Amino acid sequence: MIVYPRKISLSRYLSEVFQYKDLLYLLSKKWIKTKYEHSYIGIGWIIFNPLITTIVYTIFFGMAFDTGVSKTYYFLFIYSGMLPWLFFKDVFLDVLDIFPKEPQIIKNLSFPRIIVPLSLVMLKLVEFIVGIIFLFCVVLLAGRGITTNIFLLPIIILQIVLISIGMGLIFIVPCILYRDIKHMFKFIVPMGLYSLPIVYKIGVVPDSWLKIYTLNPMVSVIQAFRSILFIAEPPWHLLAKGMGISLVVFITGCIIFSAYEKKIADYI
Repeated sequence: MIVYPRKISLSRYLSEVFQYKDLLYLLSKKWIKTKYEHSYIGIGWIIFNPLITTIVYTIFFGMAFDTGVSKTYYFLFIYSGMLPWLFFKDVFLDVLDIFPKEPQIIKNLSFPRIIVPLSLVMLKLVEFIVGIIFLFCVVLLAGRGITTNIFLLPIIILQIVLISIGMGLIFIVPCILYRDIKHMFKFIVPMGLYSLPIVYKIGVVPDSWLKIYTLNPMVSVIQAFRSILFIAEPPWHLLAKGMGISLVVFITGCIIFSAYEKKIADYI
């Protein structure tokens, strides 16, 4: 029997979600175990996936363009942009696909359904933190240091979590109803890498485009993250703008998702 949640305010809804924190932990643990338990390398793939991708991009773009910097610097430059981008991409695409993969949980248990996509965020957050630790180790081995801007890390993580889960919640119901939308996103979203300052510096973007270009919160995430590794002034204006947009996206996603939550079991 499916027990539909009653209509409540957003603040009350989020407070009820917090009451299911134990379920959130158990689901997150399940995703981690399912993903890595039958792999010989196991959690090492958290490091190898972005590492191999970054090496390929470093070689390709390093040969195609005159970057004007050493290969080590360019590798760290790309890797520091690749980590937050992969977090956003993986969370967004996995959230769109999670409910059709777990229909029994949705149909047979009564709990705030947002717990399921949030548990995916916890999995990706663990992977992201492991990737950051590896990056910092590489930076230190390369003879570089971590700047005092490291205090920005919690803000960066919060912002990337808000924008990734917010975007997922906005599109999750349309993707359940119309599966073509999900397949379209799986094709389009990976191409978004080239729209961000990952393999190039933000300075190459014309000044007349910057106001529109920086509407993408991932731009501020990447720029702020790089300020931890490279001596640079924290992009306070970009961070404030990106955080504001991320909050709006997250709140919008929660409102839309909570409005359709009680029908998800019927849709899948």
